[in-house]
Amino acid sequence: MSPQISVLLGVAAAYLLGGFPTGVVVGKVLHNRDICKLGSGNPGAINVWRVFGFKWAVLVILLDVGKGWLAAGWLPKVALAEPVPLVAALFGLSAMMGHIWSPYIRFSGGKGVAAAFGCGLALYPTAALICLALWFVIVALTRYSSVASLTACACYPAAVYWKSEPGFPEIVVSLIIPLLLLFTHRSNLRRLWAGEELKIGHQNQSVK
Repeated sequence: MSPQISVLLGVAAAYLLGGFPTGVVVGKVLHNRDICKLGSGNPGAINVWRVFGFKWAVLVILLDVGKGWLAAGWLPKVALAEPVPLVAALFGLSAMMGHIWSPYIRFSGGKGVAAAFGCGLALYPTAALICLALWFVIVALTRYSSVASLTACACYPAAVYWKSEPGFPEIVVSLIIPLLLLFTHRSNLRRLWAGEELKIGHQNQSVK
């Protein structure tokens, strides 16, 4: 099989992997409830936390991070004998898009933050950990997950450039990721502007 075909298949596989609706599966299997019809309607970890509780949110986060890490860190090794950073970045980006526009739930999905972090761990782990630390600092100061996520993602390209020596294509991908997350958080930005954004720990609806 030619490298080009292998890369195309890898991109498709990463998209399908990223699209696995973790929050939906956790809600259906463990609570027999549809997370997309509860709380904010988002299947991501923050809504899972508000609806089902903290421990289930942690499970969703770990699985979503794992999707990004597998797509960017493992799939390239399967697709190519000698994977290059750009291919890994494309696979990770494809997994993020799958997470955001999941083919399993009518092309809806989460915000993509956890998948992006997993992708970052596989590509530039030090930069990803710097952004994670920044996320915790912003959350501690504001209690807004959306503000913390957007701030950390905005700093990701600078952290990548500072802690590694990426080529131009990898820099472009590192810029696309925060732009993509800015797009997925557009409703959060509107709620922040209106003073209606929920803080972490605010319960929409609890499931006992």
